[in-house]
Amino acid sequence: MRPALAVFVVAALTQWLLPLSGVWQHERVIARGVPVRIRCAAPDPYDPLRGRYLAVRPEETQVPKPEGMPEQGGVPVWATLEEGDDGLSRIKSLSLEPVSGQTVIRLVAGWQRWNQESATVFVEWPFDRFYLNERLAFDADALVAERLRAGERPVAEIRLLDGRAVLTDVLLDGVSIREIVKPPAQ
Repeated sequence: MRPALAVFVVAALTQWLLPLSGVWQHERVIARGVPVRIRCAAPDPYDPLRGRYLAVRPEETQVPKPEGMPEQGGVPVWATLEEGDDGLSRIKSLSLEPVSGQTVIRLVAGWQRWNQESATVFVEWPFDRFYLNERLAFDADALVAERLRAGERPVAEIRLLDGRAVLTDVLLDGVSIREIVKPPAQ
């Protein structure tokens, strides 16, 4: 085989294998991951440039900083989640070193300029959008906004596996948003 043809074959295979690997990882977390529920804050308003989705922001964004936290942003941390009496999970601890466990999630921690002297850090969760069928997303967004005005908070249901997280559903009063807004059967 000529070198140019070999390079082409490797490039073509890589072009297909990388996206398929990402899809495989995503599906593996959904199939084998541990379900965890996290209370969410008010979502951002609808953004027409990103399509129809629900903005999902976990409430817990400021947590005690781990020992030895560097004074820079974008530091990977491993959070161990613990389920409370209400069935919702919260961050129990952060570690700068990888830890194992069924309820461990990899987050990104960073400093805020006004908070560098504080004993807390801000964490970014690895998900922020929940995509729905285009026909259901508008009704779902309106329903979530209505419930937020009434003082109710949505709950994100995620699956965790080996530190990876996949957002699988958004719940209102324990019921999937998909079930609430699905059109009646004809």
